[in-house]
Amino acid sequence: MTGRLRPWLAPTLLALSGLGLHLACGHRYGLFRDELYFVACGERLAWGYVDQPPLVALVARLAWRLSGAGSSLLLFRLPAMLAHAGTILLAAAIARALGGGPLAMATAAAAVLASAVQLAQGQLLTMNVLEILLWSGLALLALQASAGRPRRWLAAGGLLGLALLAKYSGGLVGAGLLAGLLACRRDLLRSPWPWAGAALAVALAAPTFAWQWSHGFPFLELLENGRHGKNVAMTPGAIATGLALEAGLLGLPLALAGLAALLLGPARGGARALGVALGLVAGVLLLLGGKPYYFAPLFPALLGAGAVALERRLPARRWRWAAPALLLAAGAPGAPLAIPLLPPEALAAWQSRLGVSPTKLEVADTAILSQHLADQLGWPERVEAVAAAWMALPEADRTRGGIFTTNYGRAAAIELLGRRHGLPRPICGHNQYDLWSRPIAEREVLLAVGGRREDHLRTYAEVELVGRTPAIPFGMPYESDVPLWVLRRPTRPLAAAFEDAKHYQ
Repeated sequence: MTGRLRPWLAPTLLALSGLGLHLACGHRYGLFRDELYFVACGERLAWGYVDQPPLVALVARLAWRLSGAGSSLLLFRLPAMLAHAGTILLAAAIARALGGGPLAMATAAAAVLASAVQLAQGQLLTMNVLEILLWSGLALLALQASAGRPRRWLAAGGLLGLALLAKYSGGLVGAGLLAGLLACRRDLLRSPWPWAGAALAVALAAPTFAWQWSHGFPFLELLENGRHGKNVAMTPGAIATGLALEAGLLGLPLALAGLAALLLGPARGGARALGVALGLVAGVLLLLGGKPYYFAPLFPALLGAGAVALERRLPARRWRWAAPALLLAAGAPGAPLAIPLLPPEALAAWQSRLGVSPTKLEVADTAILSQHLADQLGWPERVEAVAAAWMALPEADRTRGGIFTTNYGRAAAIELLGRRHGLPRPICGHNQYDLWSRPIAEREVLLAVGGRREDHLRTYAEVELVGRTPAIPFGMPYESDVPLWVLRRPTRPLAAAFEDAKHYQ
């Protein structure tokens, strides 16, 4: 093996190990609520949606087709798994760009692999895994561009544009980088290349912001509703505890050391500017009370910087190579909390043995397992119960009726998994389904999945409980034992009642 490739041996093995973990267990539970929703969005490709930009919808559409309409969960999630493996390699590349040697590269890669939040996001095809990959690539390109390769700013702008198409939080890192350059490397802004990169980012992201503008910026309404009706207010202590669980007991100090090294160490290239950018983003997230996993895109770059600082301080002895092994060993107990290595019953017992419980992020009831695992359980069984209730209706009722449900997870599951049962496309007022359901046609009969009798009686005179979805012991509590109502004899236009059902959060 050549000298140029030898430093990449350990990071490559670690990236392949992460991929192998996902391939071994990524199919054990089932499709995640948001994955179903993103596929539904992908089947109606647009430049924007109420709650997200379009990139994840496009990727989910392609993955759904690659996987045979979800028949192979591993193939469906392969883009996420590859993104996680790529992030491991990018952390090593960031360490190298900061002057680190083989030990720093291996340590950075091991720290990302050992991080529970990185593992968890790498197992699900969501916006978050794309965001982490793109932010990490952007950090690397910014370092390379500021170290004498100015044309890399154009590629950085391309990644920033993609980051904005993946998640609107990409605007935070873009603003942070500009602030970092203004504070620490104003000389770089005399070159046309950073501005060309910024122009490319704006051009790529412009269509999705135009979509939001043309629809009255529903994403801002969603954020406001989430703050006041959905999300738990996170204190700094709760955020710190969540970060320790997600980054690892050794990973979090390494990341903090990386931030300190970027801000206080020698001004190598754009390292200090990158430190200012990442520090500002972290500060904004803290001020806003962001959920711990919102910080996940910051960690690969910070762990890369921390690994370089660690390499420079360890004595030149062979046992210093124990650093990557220690990170992996410290992260191993948390791996089953991130990916479905264990059956739900065994995982609940493992959590109890560790003395940990899922961080409460929303005001709704919390499951025994973390939400990203609990919401993978039970969707086919729930749809089968809905299908049984639907087929039990007289044919005349089915002809003049429809299915109504109260959240996008149920709606997407009924739409996608219900096709094999011949279910109609559901009506729903949650997020993008609200726009898809308009204009709404009158229905003399509705099968309502969820909701309360007294609420349904505001629109229909006859409300009959005809069944319930099954109880899923380790699923999300509000998705277990959901009532199934048949609504007949409308007392007011459904279009008017549907306004009450609209909720963006």
